[in-house]
Amino acid sequence: MISKTGYHVHRIAFFSILFFLSFHFSFYSLAIGTAFPTLDNGTLYTEPSVAVPVQGVVLDYAVRDTAILFVAKNEKEIVAGVYTIQDKNITQFPVTTHSENTQIKRIAFESGAIYICIHESDSVLYRADVNTGVVEQVRGVSDFLILKDSLVILKSDNTLVYNDFVLPLYFTGKPLLKGHVDDRIVFVTDDSDTEVIDIKEKKVVYRYSNNVQYVVSSDYTVEVTINDLPTGEKSPRIFYKIYCNGQDYGRTEPVLAINQSKIQLNLAPEQYHEIVIERWRLDENSEQYIRDNNIRQPKPVIVFVYPGRIIVVKLTYTGLEYNVFTGFKVMER
Repeated sequence: MISKTGYHVHRIAFFSILFFLSFHFSFYSLAIGTAFPTLDNGTLYTEPSVAVPVQGVVLDYAVRDTAILFVAKNEKEIVAGVYTIQDKNITQFPVTTHSENTQIKRIAFESGAIYICIHESDSVLYRADVNTGVVEQVRGVSDFLILKDSLVILKSDNTLVYNDFVLPLYFTGKPLLKGHVDDRIVFVTDDSDTEVIDIKEKKVVYRYSNNVQYVVSSDYTVEVTINDLPTGEKSPRIFYKIYCNGQDYGRTEPVLAINQSKIQLNLAPEQYHEIVIERWRLDENSEQYIRDNNIRQPKPVIVFVYPGRIIVVKLTYTGLEYNVFTGFKVMER
């Protein structure tokens, strides 16, 4: 049995704890079963019926220390800001303008900054410093993630950037960053394929697909195919010399240009390689092969060889330029 005195002491201690918590976390309320701050139909509340005076509709927010960071949208602009809870002071500033075509892909918060990835005519990553009001931007960013030590950026050119490391990705659709584990394992996916990347080791751990099975070979890691589109003119007889990283890797067999030329190369995995392709054609007057005109020469191709995959490089000459496709070799069904 607890005596009245003991009960009184415990009651005082209990209410002291409640007072301490309410002082430090006064922006939380359990009276109506809702934690504060809360976002309701674009309005940010710190207490029941007490709204933060934001210039626009609030899209997202985060509590950092004793402040609330937020992103909002009004009729013309995307706005970033910070609301300090104790003195009820608000700072807000424009990040960029927006239109009906503006798509906000991702919002993320650090202690003193807000990151916003916006797609419109271009894909742009904005960084808004809530302490200074300075807004920085990087163009060509389709998605991003914040890790403990740095950003992971997915570029519009199908590359993944982490610090000074750039990893090319082979997706036919538009990929996005699905998430991360332990601040090092990053998942990149499009509509059909998912790539698992160890960002610290700077390598691909695994790739899986919903629809295809990838070809693996111990004999070669890159397959290059080249052909001309039919133009109605007589197709010349040609072959291609192949150079990789400045070394001679042989040549293709002579064929008519509209037929496919193919060569398989065993290049080291987890490295970039520059492939230079020279077009040689049969001169009908001398009946000897000569190097074709520069206008018909393909530009060098740079590939990154993934472990356990065969990279396919397909070049198609239209008569004006070469269309280049790169991807993984898959099993025929």
